Amino acid sequence: MRHVAPHSEPTELTTARPTLPLDWKRIPRRVKHAIRDRLYVHQFGLCGYCEGSLGELGRHIEHIEPKGGIGGNPRRMFDYSNLIASCQGDTDKKRSAGQDASCGHYKDQYIRTRGAVRLADFISPREAGCDQQFSYLVDGRVVPSTAPGSPNHTRARYTIDAAGLDCTRLRNRRRKIAARLVQQINRFKAQPAILQQLVNHYLSPQADTNGTPVLLPFYSTRQQRFFP
Repeated sequence: MRHVAPHSEPTELTTARPTLPLDWKRIPRRVKHAIRDRLYVHQFGLCGYCEGSLGELGRHIEHIEPKGGIGGNPRRMFDYSNLIASCQGDTDKKRSAGQDASCGHYKDQYIRTRGAVRLADFISPREAGCDQQFSYLVDGRVVPSTAPGSPNHTRARYTIDAAGLDCTRLRNRRRKIAARLVQQINRFKAQPAILQQLVNHYLSPQADTNGTPVLLPFYSTRQQRFFP
């Protein structure tokens, strides 16, 4: 999870807010597209939860504090600070929505089956320092970065479970990335110049097909291999 730094909301949302109905399905498409596109830019093309590529996996606007349903808060439906871009999940349509689901849609399922999300225990990508709360291991697992029993450990564990961030699909993808990077780092560990080139390649934004700067998926997995 990377921190989504504060930034201004799209003017389309600001202008339309006074007349928007409390029904997300009736929001004008131009407003939704403006929100989605602004978030895509400021998240560098990565899902706010799993860091998968939004260009590869698709995207939707996710309400961190649910806009309705059990424990929902309609008053934050148009609060831009409550929104992130979340991926749609796996692109393989043959997979079920079980253990391989993750992120925003999985969180919705989690709430429906277990009741309202415990917001005090849920780490938001909008929260400063959120990126320091998770460790991405070489075997692909994501775990809390703090000691068991600490408040931050409890919050990170709950967030991982509520958003499905350690599902088999994500674990497998992170493991492959980590293995490849470890191999390259070990190969060039005595050559600092080449290692710096690798850092620049894997951790710097690159232009997508529309020229928008995006990061390679699973940024934190890559970053923690270079800077454990």
